[in-house]
Amino acid sequence: MKKIVLFLFTAAFLALGATEYKFEIKSDKHWKMKAGETATFTVQLLARENKKEPFKVVTGRKVGFLYSENDVTKNKGFFTTGEKPFEYKAKMDIPGWIQLRCTLYDGKKIATQKDRYGAMRQIIGGIGALVEPEKLQIGVEEPADFDAFWKSQRELLDKTPMKPVLTPAKPSASVAKNYNVWDVQINCPGTRPVSAYMSIPRNAKPKSLPAIVYYHAAGVRSSYICAGHNAILFNVNAHGIPNGQSKEYYEKMRFGALKNYPRIGKESRDTIYFRGMFLRMLRSLDYVKSRPEWNGKVLVVTGGSMGGGQSIAAAALDPQVTLVVAGVPAIGDHGGNLAKIPRRPGWPQFYYAKTAAPEVTKATSYYDNIFFARRVKCEVFLTTGLIDRTCPPTSVYLYYMNLKSAKKDLDVFPCGEHNGCPTTKGYKRLREVIAGK
Repeated sequence: MKKIVLFLFTAAFLALGATEYKFEIKSDKHWKMKAGETATFTVQLLARENKKEPFKVVTGRKVGFLYSENDVTKNKGFFTTGEKPFEYKAKMDIPGWIQLRCTLYDGKKIATQKDRYGAMRQIIGGIGALVEPEKLQIGVEEPADFDAFWKSQRELLDKTPMKPVLTPAKPSASVAKNYNVWDVQINCPGTRPVSAYMSIPRNAKPKSLPAIVYYHAAGVRSSYICAGHNAILFNVNAHGIPNGQSKEYYEKMRFGALKNYPRIGKESRDTIYFRGMFLRMLRSLDYVKSRPEWNGKVLVVTGGSMGGGQSIAAAALDPQVTLVVAGVPAIGDHGGNLAKIPRRPGWPQFYYAKTAAPEVTKATSYYDNIFFARRVKCEVFLTTGLIDRTCPPTSVYLYYMNLKSAKKDLDVFPCGEHNGCPTTKGYKRLREVIAGK
């Protein structure tokens, strides 16, 4: 008898004092399918009036659906929920990515409800699959001088003194009880320094601690003060801007000097915004390794989305990195739409096929995690969601395939969106590594 594997999705948003809705979406196939294979996706809408009650099937509600192949819409429409699940049969004959997305409607308007933070959110759900992802092909070639370029950047860093400035920070009482915390700025080539918060357990002895370096997802914000591990904890501000400022300060930066920052200078490998970010990324590792408390053995890099992308690049460019934990990593597969079978490129989607200027495709290829992955040899944990259009699963799978690591893991969430893919396995391994296991 054929084994049926069911994948379940519950897109639940907690409605405060109101009905809580969620979609339950399943597939009768594994998330990795063969070309020409048919998957049957089933969709039901569930609801409950309060947390103490079980969810029940909701009938008579309008739901919009959209089915796409390699991020190109192939079918869309509406259905009315009933006691029996809505079924959609999906099949693709070429390698790539399929997904079905559903949205609850209230008449002609998209329905919303409050999430746990009180924000109004659309009630959505979806499921996806990858079709023969091992056959995916890159859209642009690796630059012949990729290693030479990054060697020159390493040499530039080596010629630039770090000159760290440490200012005592003011953490919460519970953190201050166990850690010394500093706001750290470190000299770096370019227009901005490394800007980070560093936490070190009190009374740490020389060469006694592993280190964890955290990189940020996209956005404009301060570093965070980290705690909870017996390690050097170094949380890096993505932009080298001051920490601990007002909300208004970061909003002004977001809509001012850092507006649309991913595309700044993308016409040249020397002016692209990510050059400065990656130099700060490497400089942060230089400094952490210079700390007398570091044990010289364990160096973990971690982050989500843009931070996950930085983590992969960091491990490629610094052979002393021992573990990467990267959730839904970004910054790669920039040439996805230029591949023989076009697909959605990875964040930040520098260009699409119709707007692919040669100088941009060339410059951005020096900052592509497909090529960095080929140079990573340490242990790596990645996650991806199969309805993630920000960092498409095809891009993440390409990173995974190209990793040279002897130990690597890809945790796949068939119904996961960009913000719905926990790095549970990766952080379990991080805790083990920090504990010396």
